[in-house]
Amino acid sequence: SRLHKLEEPRRFELTGAPPGEFVGADKLLERYGSMPEGQLGDESEGLLRSYLRNYDHQARKVPYVVGKFTVLDCFPLHPDKYFESGVAVLAQSVDIPNVFLEHIFPAGKEHLPAMERILATGLTIELRRSYDLSAIVHVSNLGGSRLLFTCMPLLYGPYGTTQNGSGFQLDPPKALNVKAGLPVVTPSQLVNGEARLAEYRRALGVKVASASLAEKAPKNLVGTQPGTVQAQASPAANPSVGPALVTVARALPVSTPGAGTPAKAAGHPSSPATPVQIAAVSPVPTPAAPKPVPASLAAATVPAPTTGGVSPGPAATLTTSPPPDTTGRVGAWQTYRPGQMPRGRLLDVEQTSDLADRGLGNEPMYLRGEFTVTAARENRAVLRSKQSLAERMLNRATARIIVEYPRGLSTPHEGETFQRGPERPFQVVDVRRGADGQMNVYVREVTTE
Repeated sequence: SRLHKLEEPRRFELTGAPPGEFVGADKLLERYGSMPEGQLGDESEGLLRSYLRNYDHQARKVPYVVGKFTVLDCFPLHPDKYFESGVAVLAQSVDIPNVFLEHIFPAGKEHLPAMERILATGLTIELRRSYDLSAIVHVSNLGGSRLLFTCMPLLYGPYGTTQNGSGFQLDPPKALNVKAGLPVVTPSQLVNGEARLAEYRRALGVKVASASLAEKAPKNLVGTQPGTVQAQASPAANPSVGPALVTVARALPVSTPGAGTPAKAAGHPSSPATPVQIAAVSPVPTPAAPKPVPASLAAATVPAPTTGGVSPGPAATLTTSPPPDTTGRVGAWQTYRPGQMPRGRLLDVEQTSDLADRGLGNEPMYLRGEFTVTAARENRAVLRSKQSLAERMLNRATARIIVEYPRGLSTPHEGETFQRGPERPFQVVDVRRGADGQMNVYVREVTTE
């Protein structure tokens, strides 16, 4: 670090993340709880060293945490800490109370108020193997068969609220204060966090009990309908019972450049060497109504903290949506009949490399070509463009196309080959060049047969 040879932490993509294994709280306790102190220290140093080296030449699998964790408290980061900006969230496993999580959310200072409001005591954070890559970078033995795991979200995704549009964007740390050491939270903060959660649960218990009594009371005394015990803990219930609530969902970059790509000026002139083609020549029709967003990606209610005490709002779950491969909003975009999408520029795969440097601008971009499916799962597929004989002989790498399909449309099968022309192109959402030079083109299906 003093020699300025420590590379900044890298933002990974789901398709380019280091190979790993997903480990739940029970397996974490089983694996690390039986280690002697010296062995645990060596293991922890190895995990942190791998993170500092951006998992370059990583030989073994990276442990990624999965499961549900209840937030005890969150603490703002500052330059005296290992990570200089953002918050550290202290959480406890729902299933194995002996397992604690110190989840780092690195972000700019402008996001700090929103982060402290959203990541409140009592919130349940659910880490899923489908979308989350929370890598363990340090392990601490707290004594009494209790362990504290420090985790970093290698995808560094954005969060936002559906209520008023506020939110925060995670970004890789720009600098690391290595001599500060890990964990970030102190023993006293851990004790205070447990007490805060206990206070929260007591307050929540009183509130639920009051709601149960209110349900049995006559309507004209409580002003609620029968069977509204759960509603007492929602924004639609009596607001005088508890503090205000906000609704949280994941906001992903769709019309703006990816977080790993600098923002470019809108309307950047096209390269003079690249002819501009029109993807659609017919008038733009009224688009088909977007399909509903599934409940698992829609929202979660989160209690807002109060001054001088713990919010007695309901327990909530914060689930992460898909990483910024594409839009991450299944079925939430407009689809069109072939040839009737909005007019835009039609590109071949080799023409997309310029977009990684100058951005997409405001003009719609579409991708055509002949593709082979190299991987497929759920509503996503990874494609490669068909190479010419000369390209294959030269072993020239082609761009990787990550396509997302809306809900209700089937994905192609691995090994399948198909063509897309001007009538049914993919819409380009983002273009990024990886640290290894690999070009990744993120697109989505916008036409239906």
